[in-house]
Amino acid sequence: MKHTISGLVKNRAGILAQIVGVFKKFAVNIKSVAVSETDLFDTSRLTMVIEGSDKEIKAATAEVKKLRDVQEIDDLSRQEFLDREMALVKVHFRPEELSQLTQTAEVFSAQVIALGRETITFEISGEEERVDGFINALNSFGIRALARSGRVALKRGDEV
Repeated sequence: MKHTISGLVKNRAGILAQIVGVFKKFAVNIKSVAVSETDLFDTSRLTMVIEGSDKEIKAATAEVKKLRDVQEIDDLSRQEFLDREMALVKVHFRPEELSQLTQTAEVFSAQVIALGRETITFEISGEEERVDGFINALNSFGIRALARSGRVALKRGDEV
């Protein structure tokens, strides 16, 4: 089962490696990781999408909470949360396909961020299903390159 884990960690060398090591120890598969600074200069928000049994994930998360530089860690999967991810997709195109490609982008609210002689690059952000749908819609044109961020997430509502 997939779980979305979110937390705050100190900006210290090696903290991500420690967290990954704990999940490895419990045989939990990491599907995506996103880490970035917050409004506090010495604190980063970590969001991970992980897969494993509920028992393995609960045990691993409990051990992660014990790490010195982990301030807070929470399994958002059992509560309401907001999440987004971003993708850059470079597609090969022929001139007669340009209109169809831009219409597809419009349907998914994707943006054209670069246009070459033979390729067009799109940016899309949103829920995983929307990003997946856009990528699937572009497959028939010939995706040349794809870069996808990990999921970022926050609890829904006023709780921080």
